[in-house]
Amino acid sequence: MKKISCFMLLAVILSACEYFGGGGRDFETSKGIASLVSELKDKFGENAGYTSINMSYHDGIGTSTVATGTKDVNSNKLTEKLKQKGIWEDKSEITLEIEGDAKPKDFMFTLQQVQDLQKIPDLVKASVERVEKEKQMKDMVATMVAISMPSRINSPDDGLRIIIYVEPKNGGTDFQLSYNEKGEFIRMMY
Repeated sequence: MKKISCFMLLAVILSACEYFGGGGRDFETSKGIASLVSELKDKFGENAGYTSINMSYHDGIGTSTVATGTKDVNSNKLTEKLKQKGIWEDKSEITLEIEGDAKPKDFMFTLQQVQDLQKIPDLVKASVERVEKEKQMKDMVATMVAISMPSRINSPDDGLRIIIYVEPKNGGTDFQLSYNEKGEFIRMMY
């Protein structure tokens, strides 16, 4: 009986760690990304369309995720959901205003399109290494990953963008490294 009680107490403590601020940068590991993709599919549906998925890390909170999407890529009604401290919450309903011949799916991407985000940990690592090498800085960390479809206002050829935000561990100038959906480097801004 004591062994069962100890195991139950241990399970409660471990599950509470994420809620009370435990957890690291989920976007840095394949396991963290796989877990997020599984949760997104659970919350939005297996073949959902997204306009954006943003993951950010904050001390004391861990990784927060904000995703805007819909189960039906032909629908212009989207839901914004927030995951913070392991809990998902619906934040708002969004309606895409579309003119002309465009369809809602023209402004969305699917997880299949971005290979279930499997490239993200490698892009994060490459971004940190690029900033450290090119700017000759040490102790850089990724603080945010933003995946989004553009509004296509500037050009109908605008495509999906992945932006990795990198900054010194103790704060300072942040660097934004942009990639296309294939994971090819576009540019660095700061």
